[in-house]
Amino acid sequence: MLDIGVTLTCWLYFTLGFLVFFFPLYLVAALFSSRREDAFQRYNRSFYRGFFALLRTLAPRQRWVIDERIGALRSSVIVCNHRSYLDPLLLIAHLHRCKTVVKPIFFTLPIFGWVISTAGYLPASATGRFARLLLAQMETMEGYLARGGNLFVFPEGTRSRDGSIGALNQGALKIARQCRAPVAVVCLRNTDRLFTPGHFVFASRRPNVISVRLIDQIIPGTSYPSLAELEAQVRRALEQCQPETVPQAGPHPHPPILPPETAQ
Repeated sequence: MLDIGVTLTCWLYFTLGFLVFFFPLYLVAALFSSRREDAFQRYNRSFYRGFFALLRTLAPRQRWVIDERIGALRSSVIVCNHRSYLDPLLLIAHLHRCKTVVKPIFFTLPIFGWVISTAGYLPASATGRFARLLLAQMETMEGYLARGGNLFVFPEGTRSRDGSIGALNQGALKIARQCRAPVAVVCLRNTDRLFTPGHFVFASRRPNVISVRLIDQIIPGTSYPSLAELEAQVRRALEQCQPETVPQAGPHPHPPILPPETAQ
């Protein structure tokens, strides 16, 4: 019952909290901001930071270890392993500015589809009505990265059920080479222990350590690695993202998941 209560409270934040506290901000930005994309990304970040602050309060047996270097990433193509639906939310909450690739069905949803398209997110399809949106985002990607924005992608395309790394889609790496952008490899661990694939309810009572770590960076020099070399290096880094043994001790102090905001 406690897990159900935590889950329902989080869903209440996603629905009522969004409509009451955040939707008016998006609407004002859409009407009056000259940089709507940046404003929408900033509000997305604040919305998900609020979500994880709430979740951390409701599920105190979850310990969160967030690499401070994640928030400092700029102008990078970020590739990550994928364990849970919480993964993209964690990255949005901790990256300064970011875009990502989203399933096409989400662009068809009322309000939410408008928010993610205005924020510059890319549909994971180049067919039909999504082709124009994807092309428009790709045409501006080099400039977006040059101005400090980040693109994060889960190159496996789906959540891993056993922690192993599947086949990697090369799309993000092609973007990195084309834009000569640094590639950052990020490892997420144990998000699936809190929100398990195939389950609706958060496992909030289970002791757990969730970590987000920067494990490799590929910085372009005078020459950029070939696509095959880039994929091989990324895979070697991602292979480090194996499940960890989770301590079964009771709650203990841990650093906050959400550091204080700094002036942007």
